[in-house]
Amino acid sequence: MKTLHKPQVYYGWIIVAIGFFTMMLIMGSFFSSGVLFAAIVGETGWSRATVSLPFSIALIVYAATAWLAGRLFDRYGPRRLFPLGALCLGLGLIVTAHVHTPWQLCLSWGLLVAQGFNLAGIAPHLAHVALWFTRYRGVASGLMLSGASVGGLVLVPGAQYLVDHYGWRPAYTILGAVVMLYLIPLNAAGQLHQPADLGLHPDGVAAPPIAATTQGRPAQAAPWTLWHAMGTGPFWLIFVLGVCLGWLSNITGVHQIAHIISNGYPSMLAASIVGIVSLLRAVSSAIGGGLSDRLGREAVFSVGTLLCTLGLLCLVLLQPSSPSWLLYGYALAFGLGYGVYGAVYAAATADLFFGPSLGTILGALELGWGLGGFAGAWFGGFWHDQWGSYHGAFVLSMGANLLGGLTLWLAAPRRLRRVEPQHP
Repeated sequence: MKTLHKPQVYYGWIIVAIGFFTMMLIMGSFFSSGVLFAAIVGETGWSRATVSLPFSIALIVYAATAWLAGRLFDRYGPRRLFPLGALCLGLGLIVTAHVHTPWQLCLSWGLLVAQGFNLAGIAPHLAHVALWFTRYRGVASGLMLSGASVGGLVLVPGAQYLVDHYGWRPAYTILGAVVMLYLIPLNAAGQLHQPADLGLHPDGVAAPPIAATTQGRPAQAAPWTLWHAMGTGPFWLIFVLGVCLGWLSNITGVHQIAHIISNGYPSMLAASIVGIVSLLRAVSSAIGGGLSDRLGREAVFSVGTLLCTLGLLCLVLLQPSSPSWLLYGYALAFGLGYGVYGAVYAAATADLFFGPSLGTILGALELGWGLGGFAGAWFGGFWHDQWGSYHGAFVLSMGANLLGGLTLWLAAPRRLRRVEPQHP
């Protein structure tokens, strides 16, 4: 009599689950920087420009060294790299809780915390998930990235609660300890680098995938390197896409609450709108990634572009006398639209440049996101200082959004789910 064995869960989905929880704590800590900013200004009396400097330094450091984090991932794998990132972030948060001068804050947050975001952040995690999935790469990336949105939804109000009841120094000491106590053992014990460690191929199949082809002919299977990728048009198109996404993420993340409040709406309503955006981003990240596996990266990304454009239009039309449905229209359209972006961006990049240097390539592309983020956050404040409102800044952001949608079509991952560089 034959014994029926229950099918085992493919370990790639365990990797996604670990990544989800790691992203929740890592990126939730990042999103809570607004809570920390307000608390430090309130206690110390330092100028906003002074307190802003460490956060700007962190963004620059992150963007400039993301390629190195990707390179370290490619070489040493997640079991070593991600616990190190959690250690840097946890220690950085604890040290930040004990600073007494601006230069100390620049060192703790601008350098140590920034490296935590880098070593255990989005770029190496996206590269990791891409190694485990081909057919389901979009949905796997989306599920993992949704942890970042859940982190913003949970940890931002959680950090605010701790700050309100215990003060910002105990609050960030607790947060740093939680990051280390949970993420270091979880990643040290649970991570595997690639399915080959279990004798499998991506998606858990026992046989290797069919070789990639270019226009119907077999491609030369020479692995991508960063330098080979930088010599192609699609790399720079994806780089420009990253600039656009960084701009959108940071101009809205930094200025959306101020824009809503300046138009006469209560601060609690503004915070609720941001919470709705985070929740919808988490949902659409997983759904959009899965749909892109079936319908194509460009088609699904275009839907996200349309939704983000409609959401930004709601912000542009917002006035003190406007109906509140404009706010909910913004939350619905922008939350669903931007949630699609991360999963499709990662999956499209992996489709184009899959190989042993994918982490390095994704890390290098993060420079574009960092530059766009720095410019978007600064430009929003500059425009408001010059013109007294954010409306014009959000109009220009609609243009950046449409440009991002165009670049993905030009990069054309639809032509080949995996492109291999040709060597003479």
